Amino acid sequence: MSRGGGLKMTRLLSLAIALAALAWGCAADAPVPRSTCTPSADSILCAAVAPMQRARVARIVDGDTLHVEVDGRDETVRLFGINAPEVGQPCADEATARLRALAAGEVRLLPDARNRDRYGRLLRYVYARDGLSIDAALVAEGLALAWRKDGALRLGIIAVEEDARDGHKGCLWDK
Repeated sequence: MSRGGGLKMTRLLSLAIALAALAWGCAADAPVPRSTCTPSADSILCAAVAPMQRARVARIVDGDTLHVEVDGRDETVRLFGINAPEVGQPCADEATARLRALAAGEVRLLPDARNRDRYGRLLRYVYARDGLSIDAALVAEGLALAWRKDGALRLGIIAVEEDARDGHKGCLWDK
């Protein structure tokens, strides 16, 4: 198989995993979070949450920022792996609503190389209680772009974005 064919296959597999995870109970209307994926080294959408920091969600600011209570402290968290549209931009309302649904109640936080951004917000990959990567899910649904500058999960989330773009998922792409 050519190198390009292998990359396309990886992107297709990432998209298939994303869609399966969302279809199997990670949707906004799922009444009880349930395990929808099996963590593995090659899955960008699913991770074991046991070693991650637990946080209670206080409120959602926009499609890539939320306020949480962690270890008795109020913190503003910026999702490390994505860049969602700003308030007033196309797709911002959809991204904010989806983050609110995916992060309902409690999330798990995974740090990366940078701890805080220039505004003092914690930078974290954010996961639902069942292990679903909220960063990757928002990108897979076409509601946010992958963060391209740094981060351990950057390449995987970029691949998810390329699949969403190719499939015209969500509201970010011209249809």
